[in-house]
Amino acid sequence: MIERLKKLNKKRRSVWFPLWRILARCKGVDVHRSVLMNGFPLFRVAKGANITLAKGVKINSSIWSNPIISRSRSSLTAVGEGASMSIEKNVGMSGVCLCAAQKIHIGEGTIIGADAMIIDTDFHRPLADWRWSNSAKETSQPIIIGRGCFIGSRAIILKGVVLGDGAVVAAGAVVTKNVPSEHVAYGNPAKVMPLSDKWLRSSIVES
Repeated sequence: MIERLKKLNKKRRSVWFPLWRILARCKGVDVHRSVLMNGFPLFRVAKGANITLAKGVKINSSIWSNPIISRSRSSLTAVGEGASMSIEKNVGMSGVCLCAAQKIHIGEGTIIGADAMIIDTDFHRPLADWRWSNSAKETSQPIIIGRGCFIGSRAIILKGVVLGDGAVVAAGAVVTKNVPSEHVAYGNPAKVMPLSDKWLRSSIVES
């Protein structure tokens, strides 16, 4: 049974993964040939905007690919002219919502947990007569996420945040301020403290 499932999974990869990459390119996404997609994400790329997926990026958009996904389909959106989203090599994500009105950059080897949201804009501003404007670009600030970060399930990272290399965002945290390298952000609003030794790459002993 196990061998049969392995063969079915290999066949599924050979058929669907190339198709997902082709469909992503049709949506205007710059996709490396090694990108893996379990299920097809929702891509939206505005005129004059860009989304880039580098070598080895993996995007899960199906409950079959990650048992804790609830929103199922990952959503990557670049709204407005000049908006930029760049996902560096070997980044992994599951059922996420990424939305860039200005810029989102995610560094090499970062993992983003199920149902996390990374949004660089407030979208709206209050107007007179109890109305709201649609001001995605005007209310945006870039989000920069370093290399080897870990972003837990259902975490929210808001505009203007910079995560240093190796930073950790705990599950459910709401991050509105920068997180230095090898620090952890937890809670709502997020508090920041140094990582314990077990999370530090400098403490890893190669076997």
